[in-house]
Amino acid sequence: MALGTTIRDFRKQRGFTLQMLSDQLGVSCSFLSAVERGVKKPSVAMVKKLSDALNISPTYLFGIGTEKVYGEKISFIRRGRSLTIEELSELSGVSPERIQAYEDGTEEPDLETLDHLGEALSVTIRYFLEKSTDALSIGERVRREREKQGLTGVALADKAGITPAMVSQIENNQAEPSLDTLENVAKALGVSVCYFLLEQEDVDNLVASLNTDVLSLLGDPRVQSVLRAVRDLEAGDLKFILNYIQFYKRNRSLLD
Repeated sequence: MALGTTIRDFRKQRGFTLQMLSDQLGVSCSFLSAVERGVKKPSVAMVKKLSDALNISPTYLFGIGTEKVYGEKISFIRRGRSLTIEELSELSGVSPERIQAYEDGTEEPDLETLDHLGEALSVTIRYFLEKSTDALSIGERVRREREKQGLTGVALADKAGITPAMVSQIENNQAEPSLDTLENVAKALGVSVCYFLLEQEDVDNLVASLNTDVLSLLGDPRVQSVLRAVRDLEAGDLKFILNYIQFYKRNRSLLD
């Protein structure tokens, strides 16, 4: 689905008129209408504003990989909570057959269903809709991907059809690229344009996946003191503790 069509559908689903949403974004109705019709493309900053106003992830706005993300995340959290599909069904009111289909990727849940599943799993609906990545600026992410692939700024500029000076300005956060430019850079680097737009950190996914008993333990002052102690350990000491944890998990039945 085109970006403009997705924006329009979510605007209507949220109960916004063109005038209401354009007022919130600080743009004219005619401009927003042109975006929805695909006549104009929003800037990167406008995509982020739209994402916030519609309470939806840029990933979902672009419609990239959502079915797979849903299934993986539902299964990931469900297993982290030690729930069977039947138990999650009872908690959420969603049939076991549908949950299985979501996890298999053969069906896509609607927002209302995701809301029910999120409430049952103690996560927000936004968790399901976002692909997480490190909290870096667009420029830092471009530089990181370019260097990971062994490309020079000139080589990236050539592949993306832009000037080396523009690549340098983007990477140094001296210029905000247009959405067209960002799409060209993403294509040149072989990544989704959404990678450059998201702000959520990977740690959010990790915390959300923790068993509820573990989550409650994190509030215990004794556990927090252990975490503060671990923070100050040398790499070798921390590696020893992690190895011991792995040993304990493998041999728990013998040690209890």
